[in-house]
Amino acid sequence: MEWVKKNMVFVIALAVAVLLMGGGVWYLLGTKADADSVDAELQAKNQELDGLIQRPVYPDAANIKLAKGEETRVSDFIKQARSHFTELQKPEGLDTAGFKSHLEATISELLRDAERAGVKLPDSATKTGYGFTFDDPRKQLQLPANSLVPLTVQLGDLKALCQVLFDARIPSLVSLKRAQVLTNETGLNPNICSKKIETNSTLGSVRYPYEVVFQGFSPELASVLNGLIQSTNAFVVKSLNVERGNLETSTPAQPVNPMGGMRNPYGMDPNLMRRYGMMPGGAAQAAPAESQPANRPGEVVVEEKPLKITMGVELIKLLPQEVPAKATRAPAADPSN
Repeated sequence: MEWVKKNMVFVIALAVAVLLMGGGVWYLLGTKADADSVDAELQAKNQELDGLIQRPVYPDAANIKLAKGEETRVSDFIKQARSHFTELQKPEGLDTAGFKSHLEATISELLRDAERAGVKLPDSATKTGYGFTFDDPRKQLQLPANSLVPLTVQLGDLKALCQVLFDARIPSLVSLKRAQVLTNETGLNPNICSKKIETNSTLGSVRYPYEVVFQGFSPELASVLNGLIQSTNAFVVKSLNVERGNLETSTPAQPVNPMGGMRNPYGMDPNLMRRYGMMPGGAAQAAPAESQPANRPGEVVVEEKPLKITMGVELIKLLPQEVPAKATRAPAADPSN
């Protein structure tokens, strides 16, 4: 103890040194653990980098050229796909008088085409005939300015749709429906369907829904579907419901005459019989065929029944592409100033 007292300064210095060494060892161990974790993370990143470098697709000159080629191919595909859709045309400077004049001219044209095609239209209470879903706009003296463009677009769409139906020679058009545009066109309106006009700003398109109900037979249905496919407008059939129809006739249906042709087997009126080459009162129907025994080979004739087809159709139009504004160069400063 006497030695300690004599060398107190040395003992204190030795104790401080021991404490510092202990603290250094503790700090070294802690730092080593952190260094090991950082080293493990660095090794993982190096392995990930090696994997990216060793992959067949590497951002070199060849792959960059390939990526640019794919970008060009996608751009060409988009242009080709847009060619199958019509662009939305918004008439400018259209007022109520101009729209109504265009509306009456279009309805007159559709009525004339329906008569030429022999298509029976729905009964209409108005003196001007069937309005092709535009009965309410025809009655209003003044139409809202924001409704003229969608009404004009719908009028053109229905004209194209009716042209497909008339070209298919359907016997009877039961009803047409379009989406609501005017505020007074409620869901109870027989000319309005439940779907709404939808605009997809991401894809740059507008969908106009329609519903058509007509009567006919399987050939007319096939002709309508083929006409929609061949149309220049992008018609999309969303729903199709086929059920037994009921074509009105003035005479009861008659059986098939295998020797002299068909004697009104579908229960059609004389106008429809003329369309299918079944003229009433002709030589082919002069005398009914004699009764033949049932189940005789070669005497079985399939008698097609009239159909009532309800079709939900959407017409997709593309929004006009925005043309980027050309950059204008600032005028050069006058050096004399």
